[in-house]
Amino acid sequence: MRTRARIAAAAVGIAALVLPLAACAGGGAGASGDTVEIDFFHRWPNEPKNAYFAALVEEFEAENPDIKVNVESVLNDAYKDKVKVVAGSDNAPDVMFSWSGSFLNELVEGGAVMDLGPWLDENADVRDSFFESQMEPMSIDGVQYGLPLGMHSKLFFYNVDVFGELGLEAPTTWDEFLDVLDEIEKAGMTPIEYGAADQWTIAHYVGTLNQRVVDPEVFEGDQDPATGEFTDPGYVEALERFQELSSYMNQDMTAVTHEVARNAWIAGEAPIMYMQSAEVGYFGDAQFEYATFNFPSVDGGKGDPGQLTGAPEGFVVSETTQHPEEALRLLAFLVNKQNGMRYTEATGELSAVDGAVDEADVAPITKELAQGIVDATAMTTWLDNAYDPQIVQAYLTETQLMLNGQQTPAGVMKAVQDAAARVRAES
Repeated sequence: MRTRARIAAAAVGIAALVLPLAACAGGGAGASGDTVEIDFFHRWPNEPKNAYFAALVEEFEAENPDIKVNVESVLNDAYKDKVKVVAGSDNAPDVMFSWSGSFLNELVEGGAVMDLGPWLDENADVRDSFFESQMEPMSIDGVQYGLPLGMHSKLFFYNVDVFGELGLEAPTTWDEFLDVLDEIEKAGMTPIEYGAADQWTIAHYVGTLNQRVVDPEVFEGDQDPATGEFTDPGYVEALERFQELSSYMNQDMTAVTHEVARNAWIAGEAPIMYMQSAEVGYFGDAQFEYATFNFPSVDGGKGDPGQLTGAPEGFVVSETTQHPEEALRLLAFLVNKQNGMRYTEATGELSAVDGAVDEADVAPITKELAQGIVDATAMTTWLDNAYDPQIVQAYLTETQLMLNGQQTPAGVMKAVQDAAARVRAES
């Protein structure tokens, strides 16, 4: 009920955002003569994905002359706002992008997306084409609501040349990590490049540290908005570890965006940076060999160090679509194996279809990153997808202040606990 109310309130507040979709759909997807029109909404107006999906839709229409696909795309935050307005309404796009985790959960709670289970039962070849670990995050309470497009992980990328010159090896424990950072610092370099001006990067560090430190049962339990309290002392310890790590980072971290920091890492200004597997496509100008290591285990930590932080993202079909057969046909086309290979080759991102990355014409590092996800003991959902938006905002804002020396780890958690209390009261 809370989610339905939130979607309704958003509709009043930013109703103007609905107009483009409503205009192209004529009050929902329609039909003209023998041609059925459906709407496809994604979050990639920039290249290379915009051109990739435009070409894919053109090919789909050529193979399906009875279907015309109206495509619209807007960037991340605008996408989130707009989907919350249109999802579940008569103007909802027939096929739309969705993150896994809380974003998908909110769509499901709002009754906005179709249960794909019956269709997948009849199309087992589609269901079985994906890595099983990537299907579960696109489901809620065991019901499959989405299909994964790409899989993602977060790893430390490091300059192999610098490590070789200093006689360093990739660390696996926190103490080993600190030893590596000390040696790099002694050599006169900033060890880790970081851009915390983008708050989502904070979510990746803190989410991983929470998983490594906090008792798994508590960690999972606090993801329930109805019961989450965030009172386990492990949360403060995780922030203390992050604070310790930040002393090895560039001092202007909170004034620097992730992109600027990544460019600095590519330019060789620091040998280590925490980045997503999908970012490999940006490393073309790097004049050094690079490799990766997973976030080290933390002494005394209760979480499984074999986990990787990351989650798939994909597509869902509107519960209110007037053309489910055509929408499902488009969905299956977007994520089939052939297009999974093309997706990886065109964008550098990792298809969630079993075998697609292996058979794609891409660099060995891309295939290694995909295998790393498959081999992980489990995936840790991004912090900003795991919790209610109020909790996420408290976490990110207060932790950014901590990195600036204006907040303490205990102070961050007090703000998070207050936000969690508000969320519990609304649940």
